[in-house]
Formats: sequence, C-alpha cells, structure tokens
Amino acid sequence: MRIPKNLRYFLIIASSTAWELLLLYNMTWLRSYYIEGRSTYIRDGIPACWFRYSPSPPFVILVLLPAIILFVLYVRFKEPLLEKSGFDIGLSILSVVLVSLLTLKGSFFVLLAISTGVGLMLGEDKGEKALLAIEGFLPGFIVFMMILGGLAVSC
Repeated sequence: MRIPKNLRYFLIIASSTAWELLLLYNMTWLRSYYIEGRSTYIRDGIPACWFRYSPSPPFVILVLLPAIILFVLYVRFKEPLLEKSGFDIGLSILSVVLVSLLTLKGSFFVLLAISTGVGLMLGEDKGEKALLAIEGFLPGFIVFMMILGGLAVSC
C-alpha cells in the first residue's frame, strides 16, 4: 500500500514538530547545552546574572535529529521526498541555531526567508511548495522559541 504524497508530507511535519516540542517541553535538562549563565552576588544578597546563547554539539545534534533521520531514510529508500524534507528542515533549524549566535532578533526573519525560499526552490507545484515551507518553518520556529525561552530565565 502506497501512502499519498501529501499525507507523507503531513507525517513528516507532524513527527519533526513533535520531536522539537518534546525537546521544548523537556527544556530544563537541555538548557545547560545551549545557555551559558552565571550569577554573582553584588551585595546584600542581590544577585547579578548574565545569560548567553552558546550551543554545544549535543544541542545541535538533538535539534537536527529529524533532518538527520530523514537523510538516513533517503539513503536507505532513495525517495526524493525524504531528501527534500531533510534538506528543508535541516537548513531551517541550522539557520536559527547559527543566526541566533549573531543576532537573536534577526533569526526569526532569516528562518522565514530560508523556509519559504527552500520551499519555493524544491517544490514542484504550489501545494508542495507550501507544504515544504511549512515543514521547514514549524520545527525552526520551535527551536527559536526554545532559545528565547532559555534566555528568558531568571536567576
């Protein structure tokens, strides 16, 4: 039984988004992998804190895991849809991770541009272009929210 192409896109969107949501939900143990922070006590027990976004290799691998799995599945089954999806998700998430090192405010707009651009370049018809754009945007947006949430913690 062959699964229709649009349903396969929805399954990929759902699974990659679910993985990133799982990471977002369990962010407390993961925060040490991408947020570096220190607190010092100035006087009278008043803390002074600083936080910095600094992704470690385990964090990058964990957020890129859906794209890595899609590339492995592509090597095994030689399905072009898996290659397109892996490239789209991987590039969107990697753009958020890397651009956030430079400017956190600009990473959302870069994510929007990358996911839309990859969807337009790789999609064959309007529906596939839209699905690819959504497929890259949702996991990237969750990673963006994960980074923002990690930086918003207080002492």
